[in-house]
Amino acid sequence: MFERDYLIRLLTQAGLVLGKAMGLKEQKKQKEALDLIDEFLGKELRLRSRLAIGLSDQDLLSMLSVTGNPNAESVAVVAAFLQQEADLLEDLGQTDDSLPRYEKALRLNLYLIRNDMEIEVAEWNVRDRIAQLLAALSPYELDTTTKSSLWPWHESNGEFTDAEDLLYELREEGEVTAEEGAAFYERLSSRDDSVLEAGGMPRSEMEEGRRQWDALTKENV
Repeated sequence: MFERDYLIRLLTQAGLVLGKAMGLKEQKKQKEALDLIDEFLGKELRLRSRLAIGLSDQDLLSMLSVTGNPNAESVAVVAAFLQQEADLLEDLGQTDDSLPRYEKALRLNLYLIRNDMEIEVAEWNVRDRIAQLLAALSPYELDTTTKSSLWPWHESNGEFTDAEDLLYELREEGEVTAEEGAAFYERLSSRDDSVLEAGGMPRSEMEEGRRQWDALTKENV
């Protein structure tokens, strides 16, 4: 009960701080907003944004764990604050600092989806935040870690052409195996024709993609 009360309070307080930060952003007080966010993270989660960015995703998730598993609320709060920081830094023209925050925020939200840890509160709608982050990142090249997290998201979301594009990008970067690609096309082959077409990949195109993948990967054996 104590932990549940704490997590509810965390979401409430985080929402208030995010609102204040957005107000400061509108007043062109980005640096004050950044200080506010950093102070909250340090007080409530004993975490500073620079530390969050410096840690691997797994190490960060371990820091947000209490009984061996990360709390969905803590992960969602950190992701939201990293996203807000990224927006503020983007306003200040500090793209080199904003992009890693956007990407880590995206990966944290994808982690919540992948592990069925969505929060049933409108303000913390994970899927809405993913859409916002993808829009913010659309002009930029994503790093390999983010692409690896995003590839299964596109597939599960029925965005098959986007998933296929990332599959080939990951192959070029040496981050996906021939077997993983073959399994991707096998999963698609079990989908109904209507689902494939809705995902932008009619069955004929899917089968052609599978033949190309098989030919390409056999060439490199």
